[in-house]
Amino acid sequence: MESAASHPLPIDPYLLTNAQADRLDAARRTLVERCMNRFGITYRPPDPATPFRPGTRTQYRYGVTDPGDAARYGFAPPGSPRTPAPPPAPPPSLSAEAGVVLTGTDDPKAKPGSSAAKGGQRVGGRTVPAGGCLGEARAVLRTDGAEAGGDAPVADRINAESFEKARRDPRVTGILAQWAACMKQRGFPSYADPLQASGDPAWRTEQPSAKEREAATADARCKKAHNVVGVWFTVDAAYQRQEIDRNAKELAAVKAGLAARQERAGAALGELPPVP
Repeated sequence: MESAASHPLPIDPYLLTNAQADRLDAARRTLVERCMNRFGITYRPPDPATPFRPGTRTQYRYGVTDPGDAARYGFAPPGSPRTPAPPPAPPPSLSAEAGVVLTGTDDPKAKPGSSAAKGGQRVGGRTVPAGGCLGEARAVLRTDGAEAGGDAPVADRINAESFEKARRDPRVTGILAQWAACMKQRGFPSYADPLQASGDPAWRTEQPSAKEREAATADARCKKAHNVVGVWFTVDAAYQRQEIDRNAKELAAVKAGLAARQERAGAALGELPPVP
């Protein structure tokens, strides 16, 4: 296997896709704006940040795999930032009253929109909901306690732990030893595995250096020569299946919750239900 981009992992059905997460965020923003309007306040939530996201969860899970892209872009995927993005612009300032409507509190110790922001204030003849309009939007979109836009902790844990377990598994460490020998033959003797190669501090530059492009190309070619991605993916997926079996009941609820949250998002966005 040269690339895992088109191969979903077993945990994928229990995690939000990019499109699902974007839909939930659009619904949240719509609900917040609608709630603020009820109080006579014109407010448009700040535009969301647009971080780089792979096309699939597995596209770069095991690092670069395309020698052509590596020779051009180095270790950073095409379109991804090589240096930290500047901080987002501050949100537009609100009056103290509007801030209470949005967040449910004027207490600096209470997290805006959280359960600690009790709401209950009277503004414009209406009662501010718990958590303000932020809290109201979250309450409408949540299912079984999951926050709108986020993944269930159990699914997140399985996804992260399986990667690390596979990385330490003898089947993977054995193939990575062959990868390291291949890299050494190509002039890069100091890397024990692809993560160490891609994480070299020398690559933290605005543009990829010739040395980085050379190292990334060697990495991709050595992966291909020794089926690193195929072995790593297979072991990674096996660990996930074990954990999915152990957490079957909880994950069934997670999957149902994902569907319910998408239905609620569709209702908030005014989408028509599908034809039976």
